[in-house]
Amino acid sequence: MLRVFVIVLILLVIGVIGLTIVLGTSSHSGVQFSPDGFQRRRFSYYEAFGVRLTATDYFNNTGNLELDLAKNKWITYSGRKPKDEDWVIVSHFTHGTMYESDAAILIDYLDMSNATGAIDLDRWGQANPGYAAVMWPEIQKAAEGNMYILIPDILHHMLDLSRQKNNPLPQDWLKEDDKPDVPADALTNQQKSAGETQQKTIGQQSLDPFLVELYMTAGKAAQDANQTKRARFCYEQVLRLAPETREAQQQLDKLPAAAEEETAQDEASDDEETSEDEPEN
Repeated sequence: MLRVFVIVLILLVIGVIGLTIVLGTSSHSGVQFSPDGFQRRRFSYYEAFGVRLTATDYFNNTGNLELDLAKNKWITYSGRKPKDEDWVIVSHFTHGTMYESDAAILIDYLDMSNATGAIDLDRWGQANPGYAAVMWPEIQKAAEGNMYILIPDILHHMLDLSRQKNNPLPQDWLKEDDKPDVPADALTNQQKSAGETQQKTIGQQSLDPFLVELYMTAGKAAQDANQTKRARFCYEQVLRLAPETREAQQQLDKLPAAAEEETAQDEASDDEETSEDEPEN
């Protein structure tokens, strides 16, 4: 009996150790993002040897800044839950390795607005409602086109603009030496409204030509890298902002038809499917 007990005990120990190893190496977790309303969610599941052990658990992770952006209508939000294919993988931790996509660029900036962040975009938006109303829709547009790599350029262009002396509204968020003589809370509602309107005008006049050049440069780079979908998106944005830009139209005409492009991408994605793809429900 003692020998049987010992054998059973050893097997149980081996089984527990084996199960711990399997679970430890089969854990998947990460963050997904949707450009619609800048929604975020965390996910987690277990998968071993290509076999799903558990269903995917999702947890809403949308931050206060994103909620405020939608509330102020600086970004659009449909109010609907995104479809599975509309979620973008931001990060995916598996087998002890963290994978990140370009979407992490935007998430990093959104997370900077917490108490220990380097740039408080929430406070900046309160001080610059006109500039924010111009900037955030363009950041959302870049995210919709999977051009997250352009977001730092857009954001810092507007941050630099808000630091200029011709800013119609006082900037209490600046460092002590750069703060205005008249604090923002000393302005009347009429003065604040007028300042916001002026900011929108100044911001649009500054950002539009900047975006035209930025998208044109990015479009050519994407085209050279055979990233047709990105190139198409960039040239389309140039034409949205400056319809008279002949070069953008000429480059757009050189790209393959959208139907051919989607077929090629579908075939490529079929060949590249891995367990790091977006988790299924």
